[in-house]
Amino acid sequence: MISTLSIFEDRKEELEIYFSIMKDVDSEQPTIHTINNPRFFRILKSNYLLMLYNLVEACTVSGIMEIYESLKSDNCSYKDVIDEIKNIWVSYQVGKVYSATTSQNTYEKRVREIISSITENTPIILDRDAFKISGNLDSRRIRSLCDKHRIRYVASDDSAALKMVRDKRNSLSHGDVSFSDCARDLTLNDLDDIKNAVVIFMQGILSGMSDYYENKGYRNPA
Repeated sequence: MISTLSIFEDRKEELEIYFSIMKDVDSEQPTIHTINNPRFFRILKSNYLLMLYNLVEACTVSGIMEIYESLKSDNCSYKDVIDEIKNIWVSYQVGKVYSATTSQNTYEKRVREIISSITENTPIILDRDAFKISGNLDSRRIRSLCDKHRIRYVASDDSAALKMVRDKRNSLSHGDVSFSDCARDLTLNDLDDIKNAVVIFMQGILSGMSDYYENKGYRNPA
């Protein structure tokens, strides 16, 4: 999990730098001369939320993908993995052919391929398509993603900070709100509190992912 934890620390440092610039702009004597503009400051705050969501999604995806790479390197077959990984793999295989227009013959072919992979102890391979994110990560979905893999964690988001970040991010990406307006009512203290809540939550999640990765939690102990 070295790569994922490195991403986390790098993005966290990036947030701290960005926050220090916003504090400077908000001071009575800003040292950055070109940004003494109220609208630009509101845009900065909205961008800060985007950076925060970027940290969340980048680290969540990287953590799961590192686990999948370990699973691949371990050459685990269907019988070697826990039920949660079996379910993810089967759903992933069926999902490759699923559509409203898929014929029965196509499904039957896929079922035969799945059965063959199981009986021949073919190594299981998963990629990013095995889990769907689509810019909609909040604490509930991240916990659900972990639960589906049987990743154990201690992480809570009682203030729903991550949901708010996700909603603001989606409003910006869908063009529902301008960068000038998205975070205009949030103070620097608000943004700092939100960042701290999200960082603490992600630290708990990444700790659980790291333990799972190091102990090969995807393997069937039997």
